[in-house]
Amino acid sequence: MSDLKLITDRMIEKKKVEIQNKIQQAELEAKNRLAAADTDLAEEEVKQKKMIDVRLANEFEKNKNSLVNHKRDQLLSEKQLSLNTVFEKALMEMEQWNETEFQAFLLSVLKEFKAMERVELILGEKSAEKVSQQWIEEVASKELNVSLSNETIAGKFGFILRDNGIQYNYLFHALINESKNHLIPSVSKKLFQ
Repeated sequence: MSDLKLITDRMIEKKKVEIQNKIQQAELEAKNRLAAADTDLAEEEVKQKKMIDVRLANEFEKNKNSLVNHKRDQLLSEKQLSLNTVFEKALMEMEQWNETEFQAFLLSVLKEFKAMERVELILGEKSAEKVSQQWIEEVASKELNVSLSNETIAGKFGFILRDNGIQYNYLFHALINESKNHLIPSVSKKLFQ
């Protein structure tokens, strides 16, 4: 019986060693799988962080560009407002010209039309009191054959010159608008670069 016990003990011992080896191997495999999972997890974490960094960088750049555009648009709006204010002040100043200033302007314009035979002067209603028939006869007629029309342009400052059905508009608001259209691009370029 002792042989039987010895054989049984050996078999049990052998099985214990086999089981112990399997357990160690299973533990080693589990440890390797766990290490691999940790490595995969760390790699995934790095990948996710990079993706988040890229997304945040893109959002930051987009927001920065949006702010730059908004700032540029506001600045442009302020510049346009400033230029419009300058033109409005110029118009107001022209509308406040006294008789002498208005007549000097009119005379300088009439000198440009010397080549024409006869020009009719139509005054704006708000400028009509600045030019008399007497002034036309004494001063303006020396530059050009000009006649003063009885007609006026309602609610306007300035004048129109008419020659054979062609009208030359020197109403102040029209002059300012024309100047604005020509000057704003070049002034903007020079002042606001």
